[in-house]
Amino acid sequence: MNLKVIILGVFLILIIWIGYVAYAAMTAEPHVEAKWGNVNEKTTEIIIDASLRHPLLVPASINELSINFTGVKVAWVKEFNYGATKSDMSLSLLIDNYNLVKALINYLNNGQNGEINVILKGKVLGIIPVNKEIKETISENVLGYLNFTAESREYLNGLFQTPALLGTKVDWAGERNGKALLIAHMRFYNPNNYPLPVANTSFDIYANGIKIGYGSTEKAVVIPAKGYATINVDTYIYENALPKVWALHVQNGEKSTVRAEIFLNLKLLGKEYNVKIASYEETIQTNIMEELNRMLNDMLKG
Repeated sequence: MNLKVIILGVFLILIIWIGYVAYAAMTAEPHVEAKWGNVNEKTTEIIIDASLRHPLLVPASINELSINFTGVKVAWVKEFNYGATKSDMSLSLLIDNYNLVKALINYLNNGQNGEINVILKGKVLGIIPVNKEIKETISENVLGYLNFTAESREYLNGLFQTPALLGTKVDWAGERNGKALLIAHMRFYNPNNYPLPVANTSFDIYANGIKIGYGSTEKAVVIPAKGYATINVDTYIYENALPKVWALHVQNGEKSTVRAEIFLNLKLLGKEYNVKIASYEETIQTNIMEELNRMLNDMLKG
């Protein structure tokens, strides 16, 4: 057989293949859907399914797809199902819940600043390397959401009025004995005509029925009559409890119940009173998967 004919035939096949790939890519109209996979205390799985109108006929593989946050590897590809002759593909992303907590601690240690680094390494046609790295800096005041308040109320049939909690400012103070340490600066107003000596301020925090933290003061404070005082409360968060709370949050349809109980130990008229000034119970609903799907579809629309 003439060598020129063979070369011409191969060249024509290549042109037809490139034309088909271009056609398939332009008319693919992909449908992408992300959903929660298996979720437990250790890991969270996110499954991304995609369907095309036509197979692309382009062999491709992923050697590495990982996500690092504040220098900690928090997620990676568990499985990538793709075939050049198939119109459906899926990707399974695994998140290490404990590493995610470590990354968050680093984020707080760095003044609530951190960098997300996405690394992609793979091959197209089995020989063409693909190396992509995306970096994004995040700076969000997550501690600003922790603002507790409480109104004043009568206690013991009007014996006295409890101080009003006007607001709470929370600062990061590092780690201590395997627990995250926050300083809650609680601003109180005393509506009584006499000062209120506060021997101790304490509170407990629960999420999905799990105690995740507690707080207490180290010294007594006197709130003057018709006056104000700021009480600093050392607040400890159990880091090891957070992955389980997160798993329950996802398993409950991205819904969590958070409860906080705040107590004041008051010394009044020679007696001590342990007064609960506030008891919060709030349902927190997130839409992480909904937002992820929205982002994926926006990316496809260009």
